[in-house]
Amino acid sequence: MSARVTVCVDFKSPHAWLAIAPTRALEARLGERFDWRPRSVLPLPRPAPLGPHATRGERHRAVRAAYWERDLARYAESQGLHLRDPYREVDAVRPSLALLFLRERAPERAGELVAGAFEAIWQHDAAQAPLESLGPGFEDWARKDGPEALAANEAELEELGVWNVPAYLVGGELFMGRQHLPMVEWLVRGRAGPAPI
Repeated sequence: MSARVTVCVDFKSPHAWLAIAPTRALEARLGERFDWRPRSVLPLPRPAPLGPHATRGERHRAVRAAYWERDLARYAESQGLHLRDPYREVDAVRPSLALLFLRERAPERAGELVAGAFEAIWQHDAAQAPLESLGPGFEDWARKDGPEALAANEAELEELGVWNVPAYLVGGELFMGRQHLPMVEWLVRGRAGPAPI
């Protein structure tokens, strides 16, 4: 049976990182395997320092960025995580290829790979996610077929309207942001009881 919930993540997104633990908890609670997929989105833009003649728009963007940064730190702390620099540059191509590789060959391990890669990158500042467990076939696939598979995955998710992460596709509906997890659970459980809104 195909997964009823598709989860889209980008390894360079701190928002996606903070969604991993609650998403995997929901996956376990439902007793279902989610379909984990990589989706490349724009990185979190580092705010420019304000000069003495900053415009109203520039000040507004700075205030908004400060809020989002505090919001990320707040939710990281609530999970016992240390956010560090939310604007760090992350090369997400290799772990994205690894996720696609596992999605095709061992989808039951995809959630574990996602969690491990995010932890290495965001919690331990690793330059690369640990991918040794993928076996010798991964390197060959990543070099030959991986780029085309990644491009096709990106095109399909773009067609489905996924422009940010974390994103959840369930029952033909698209939800972006971990705040929608209660709605995802409600839908998967057959809309039992009042909607969580």
